[in-house]
Amino acid sequence: MTTAGKAAIALGIIAAAGVAGAWYTGSQVEQVLEQNIDLANEQLQSQFPNTDLVLEMTTFERSLFSSQARYRLVLEAAEGDDAGLELFINDHIEHGPLPLSRLTSFKWLPVMAVSHAQLEQTDALADLFAASAGRPPVTMTSSVGYGNGIKGDLQIAPLNWQNEHITSRFSGLSAVYTTDTTGSELQFEGRVDSIELAGRANVSLVGMNFSLDRQRDASGLYLGSGRMELDQLAAVVDDKPPLILNGMLQSDNTRLDADGANVEITYRIGSVSYGTNKLGSMDMDWTFSRFDPQAMMVLAGIYNSAMLGSVNGDVEAVKGQVQAALEQILEGQPRVSLDNFSIKTANGESRFSLGVDLDRPMSLELPPAMLMPQLISNLEAKLVLSKPMLVDMARHKALFQPGADSAAVEREALMMAEMVGGMAEMMQLGQVEGDSILSQLNYAGGAVKLNGQSIELEELVGLLAGMQGLQ
Repeated sequence: MTTAGKAAIALGIIAAAGVAGAWYTGSQVEQVLEQNIDLANEQLQSQFPNTDLVLEMTTFERSLFSSQARYRLVLEAAEGDDAGLELFINDHIEHGPLPLSRLTSFKWLPVMAVSHAQLEQTDALADLFAASAGRPPVTMTSSVGYGNGIKGDLQIAPLNWQNEHITSRFSGLSAVYTTDTTGSELQFEGRVDSIELAGRANVSLVGMNFSLDRQRDASGLYLGSGRMELDQLAAVVDDKPPLILNGMLQSDNTRLDADGANVEITYRIGSVSYGTNKLGSMDMDWTFSRFDPQAMMVLAGIYNSAMLGSVNGDVEAVKGQVQAALEQILEGQPRVSLDNFSIKTANGESRFSLGVDLDRPMSLELPPAMLMPQLISNLEAKLVLSKPMLVDMARHKALFQPGADSAAVEREALMMAEMVGGMAEMMQLGQVEGDSILSQLNYAGGAVKLNGQSIELEELVGLLAGMQGLQ
């Protein structure tokens, strides 16, 4: 037999196997979709309780090599709202094991199906489609493996819209993701190049990157990390110099330990500038420890539902759920800690930290004077206030008030820093060591210590009230 003949037989075998595989996959697609929609609705109810948010498949048409599905996502209006939400998604599904779109992109690994889903235009979405110049605003392409793993990409089209007050431009979102049909894990990486808002104030965001790596625990809580980075945020008002924030970061990490859920959150601003003048930078780190995961799920669900603006049911019942969840969290004696809040300028850096251990009081309905001693079991706070940093910040007055006398501003800045230190020592709220004003507060078991000296709680409240009155 010739080489050409052998090749023809091989191609025939591959083609026959492809047809047989496509027929088998096509016969399974509808059942798999229905199962996944049921799972999706379970997740929607878990993440958005007390809402009528439902996903359903309205039509399904199957052929040999592909199928066509249409889904409806509906959020019924809460009582008193003007309208609910209704979205339709069209989904063209290529049957495996070797869908044509994968072959043409040189992806040879067999998959069950490839889904090409996009948002459908309706009257309610007319403005959104106009902003995207008629392109589908949202499209998703997902490859579903035989082990129920899903890999895909998400695209949000560039959008341009305007009204009498503002003109907006959105460069679009491009993202890739990995998950599974049960939604038990999610890895996501995406980028937005720019967002521009032009009106009386012009605001621009440049270079926004997102990443998520989450896994759902048996409790239903999603653990893992998230990160958002923004290269630059700039704002210009009335043709004044731009206020520019560079190197912004928000990150979080959630884990489950023996004593409960622990969450670490970080915020960073690499630099803040006004025109060509650099003002400073900021760092902030939070830790939330010993939080009950089930109670966190309840509070997160109520928050998510409220953000949708469609919480149904008895308001008092929802308040009762919130209170019960808070009491459950307090039962675990959680800790909230501002590990570091620092502001740095050209000549100095100030730092503040605060840690609070909480306990469950007899009742959350107690008057504040009785509630706080029961609610707070331990507190420690530390402030390191840099006098050179205070001088720098006072000098910035000259930037925002160009007509100010620079020599007078300099004198005021130096005087203010010395005055703050003097007042702190006079009122025994802090002590001056070199260029720093130091203050430390400790509270435990009803006893208060300020800078190492015991003080009555009422006296401390009076000192703080006196400081406020001097402002």
